[in-house]
Amino acid sequence: MNKPLKTPPPYVIASIDHALRAAAMLQFEDGLTVSQVAERLGVARSTAHRLLAMLVYRDFAVQDDRVYRAGPVLELAAHSPSRTSALRAAALPHLHRLVDLLEETTNLAIRTGDTVRFIASAECQQALRVGSAPTPRS
Repeated sequence: MNKPLKTPPPYVIASIDHALRAAAMLQFEDGLTVSQVAERLGVARSTAHRLLAMLVYRDFAVQDDRVYRAGPVLELAAHSPSRTSALRAAALPHLHRLVDLLEETTNLAIRTGDTVRFIASAECQQALRVGSAPTPRS
């Protein structure tokens, strides 16, 4: 049975939404920079920096040089007995081995109804290059 798509509340508070989304990204991924958070949230780097600073202040994140990772509050959830955290813990070593082997970022996602939920991610050290695919000629 598919769950219906969620509709946002009538009074969305963008700053809270951004902070919650940033915290979720930190919980499910290995580490993120200010630029990565800004791009993913569609906000300015200064806004992403302020969001991350607040998450650090409240122990939802920790800063390691220029990379932010899940802090003690989110780590508690990661070590909970949930099936998702058990799946993440089991998958991360394999994702990291794939990164070492393929030199590409790897992700684990599960389908939840009509959406895809990213459970774990391991990033490669290569710079990301995005380009358009050539258009086939008729």
